[in-house]
Amino acid sequence: MRIVVCDDHLLLLEALGLALGAKGHDVVALAGTPDEAIAAVAMHRPDVCLLDVNFPGGNSVAAIHQIRESSPETKVVMLSAEADHAVVGRAIAEGASGYVGKQKPIVEIIEMLDRAVQGQMAVEPALLQRALRPQKTTEDPLWALQFLTDREWQVMRCIMEGQTTEEMAGALGVQRSTARTHVQNLLTKLGVHSRLQAAALMSAHGSHDAWPVHLR
Repeated sequence: MRIVVCDDHLLLLEALGLALGAKGHDVVALAGTPDEAIAAVAMHRPDVCLLDVNFPGGNSVAAIHQIRESSPETKVVMLSAEADHAVVGRAIAEGASGYVGKQKPIVEIIEMLDRAVQGQMAVEPALLQRALRPQKTTEDPLWALQFLTDREWQVMRCIMEGQTTEEMAGALGVQRSTARTHVQNLLTKLGVHSRLQAAALMSAHGSHDAWPVHLR
């Protein structure tokens, strides 16, 4: 992977860069602030940006959208010493693909980066559910729809049409394994365990207006 790493603690920043490099990855830039990370991503267009959450001037969540805008193919994985589910939720809403703890060994951090690059949601399932689920879920059974990507909406349509994984892969123009990954991401966000449950949820509570305007 080609990686930009951003952290305001210089010692940790350099240690992460060395550790990732020692594992065979190409650390194209080390950034000390979110603004430096935005500039580095725009210049190098890496596969992934490992972005620390907390900085002296606040958190870096606002930088996620700018990073993704300057390099849409770059995935953003947040790095934090705390598993704050509220921050995780905001980060995902802004376009982050993952969230990993600083206390994790480098092998697990790399695994999360790799999952993000492959298009998976690189967040521990329990943390993801706490992050995306509001305090009163009964008020809106479709609360998680706001967090779906365009691709996941397309997968939802395929599920609603009863397509098999193979048919879905053909319709989306992706490999079967990629289609399965998209399905799993969708099910995880909705908090259901099967395609049938996802379809039932949409049939029972969804409407034409629930779909994004450009995908109706």
